[in-house]
Amino acid sequence: MTSNPAQKKESAKKRVRFFNVSLRNGIVVSTPAYPEKQAFLGHVIRALESSNPDFAWIQFLFVSSDYSSALVRLKNSMHRAKASIEQPTIDMISGEERDRRELHRDYYRRSESRMKKVDDIATKPTVTLAIQGMWVCDKGASSPNSLPFDHCLDEHDSLAVFQYRDPRMLLELVDRRMVVDISEYFDRYTKSRMEPPSFLVTPEELVSYIHLPAGEVAKSLSSLEDEESKRDYSQGKVEEDEENKESQSSEISSKLVRFVKVPTTDEILEDSAIQPLSHLAASTVRTLELVYSGKKTEVLLSAETVEDMRKFAGLLSVVYGGMKLEGAEPQPKFLRELPRMLFGNSAMP
Repeated sequence: MTSNPAQKKESAKKRVRFFNVSLRNGIVVSTPAYPEKQAFLGHVIRALESSNPDFAWIQFLFVSSDYSSALVRLKNSMHRAKASIEQPTIDMISGEERDRRELHRDYYRRSESRMKKVDDIATKPTVTLAIQGMWVCDKGASSPNSLPFDHCLDEHDSLAVFQYRDPRMLLELVDRRMVVDISEYFDRYTKSRMEPPSFLVTPEELVSYIHLPAGEVAKSLSSLEDEESKRDYSQGKVEEDEENKESQSSEISSKLVRFVKVPTTDEILEDSAIQPLSHLAASTVRTLELVYSGKKTEVLLSAETVEDMRKFAGLLSVVYGGMKLEGAEPQPKFLRELPRMLFGNSAMP
């Protein structure tokens, strides 16, 4: 059976890209964050609506980490590299001492501030964060570069989108896999710098990525099935929410769930109100995911066990009130149609 030529022409226009978001310059001491409080997820969803790809899947995977030993090795390595650069070279012809060219480069000029950043990170809890995804659209149309990751930064580095064609990345997405240990990238930093597939943030910086839409940007979203957060911030109600979170999360029977309706708030919440979100990272991987298709955005959560999924949802409910959650399929429905879109009916059994 041969597919229709017009259908082949249409399917040939579709472009599939996988992507990873990581440190633009591989400065592993960087802990980038989005500068505007509780706005990042809303801005990502708005960028999806503006770009309107056929399908987009964005995963934020995170896990608590302890890199104290690796950070000590990193600082020692940076100190040795700095001392080596400060040693002059000897001109082979004149015998005169000359400054090394590296003295005038960014690596040396910023080595002191980066070593201070290592000291700062070493005194705080840390979280390993990975961002990865998939993007399907017409050729020549939008791309993952339209997402606002380049606005996530600190004084040392910023995030960037790295695109790939390798279809094996689909397995990483379906299995919710991330590189949990990035200590080898610390060890390589002073030798051959590479962009790590994951990066470090503090629990407070994690909140700039992992939250639900709030404020003006939340009001402007058209693709989200949402509802006003039921959280009541009067003292008695807050205590009641704390008591009820266990009964709400006990209804969860899957380690992968989706919001039936996403609780949003018209106002940016006070720092004290979102403080529980700084405890979102656990010793096992959790995820927050966005799935965009047919001009609709779904928000998913996952954990490695049902029990941990209940704890994850319970923490979110402390901040956002009661949440309507239901079990979700590991693979978004759109993926079932992808072979037909790319190759026509001949690709289907």
